[in-house]
Amino acid sequence: MENKTPLTKEEVLKALEDLEGWQLEFKCITRRFYIEDWAKITAFLKEVANAIEKTNHHPDIIFHTATKTITISTTTHSHGGITQADIDLAKTLNQSLEKILG
Repeated sequence: MENKTPLTKEEVLKALEDLEGWQLEFKCITRRFYIEDWAKITAFLKEVANAIEKTNHHPDIIFHTATKTITISTTTHSHGGITQADIDLAKTLNQSLEKILG
């Protein structure tokens, strides 16, 4: 079950200190993932899909094939901003990337 506890801007900024690559952008947190290997890109996208299904939390995703960049932005629309669910999803995605890249 998602923890949709709304976070203050200060709480978000504190959480981002421990989330490599993530930054605050308006009412979202965003990370751009650069992955060179196509097999690893595919594996990561599968991990993203699994995380979405498991948490029922749906980030915005942009996949730019020319630069091998996957941009993920997450916010909790129902609460009008960033919640603990967004931080938890970001942590999960960072762990997935570490697992794939070894």
